[in-house]
Amino acid sequence: MSPRTSSLLALLNLAASVVLATMLLSASRAQDPRELTIERLNIVDSTGRLALVLANGARLPGAVFEGREYPQSFVGRGKSAGMIFFNQQGDEVGGLVYEGERRDSSYRAFGHLSFDQWKQNQVVAVQYQDNGQSRSAGVRVWDRPTEHSLEEQFRLALQLRTMPPGAARDSVDRERLRVRTAVQGTPRMFLGSEDRVAKLELRDAAGRVRLRLQVDSSGAGRIAFLDSVGRVTSVYPR
Repeated sequence: MSPRTSSLLALLNLAASVVLATMLLSASRAQDPRELTIERLNIVDSTGRLALVLANGARLPGAVFEGREYPQSFVGRGKSAGMIFFNQQGDEVGGLVYEGERRDSSYRAFGHLSFDQWKQNQVVAVQYQDNGQSRSAGVRVWDRPTEHSLEEQFRLALQLRTMPPGAARDSVDRERLRVRTAVQGTPRMFLGSEDRVAKLELRDAAGRVRLRLQVDSSGAGRIAFLDSVGRVTSVYPR
């Protein structure tokens, strides 16, 4: 073998070593043990039952009751990345979701941490909503009924998907609407800021504002009492 051939082989070996080292280094960086890149992470208990799901919007579960999952479209989570919590019965019991996107010349932003009533929807939420024109952030509280489960509404909605048009389907749809109204619940309290007005609003059992304590954007404070049709009955200071 000539000295020239030996030199060429040595250069090729060196080049191959450099390429191999680069590939190994790139693979090592891609598999950094300090990082995990996935679309959904399921945390389960010792029996394999879901306890927590952390996922992007497309992979978040729909509403779950007794381990049965209903379509995600029933709860509108398609864009909201976050996490959903489950209790020992296999029911969803709250979660943390958020989203934000440009919309034409404006935007929509949303953040929501909630806690659900037993077999029901949320009863406490820390929530931020913003569409570029109106903005609110604060704590909201609801009353929810105990005689109906939220799953009743989802079960009827799922049943409608496979029913042909006709009297039977119309009857099920009327029942779904009745249950949806029954499980809707009533807002009772808001404490936070809406469009630069800090406020506390307390509502009656029908969801009507009856007391409002606020400080507006100029710094002026006011307490107002309202009747059942929304008229201010007394205010301080006058």
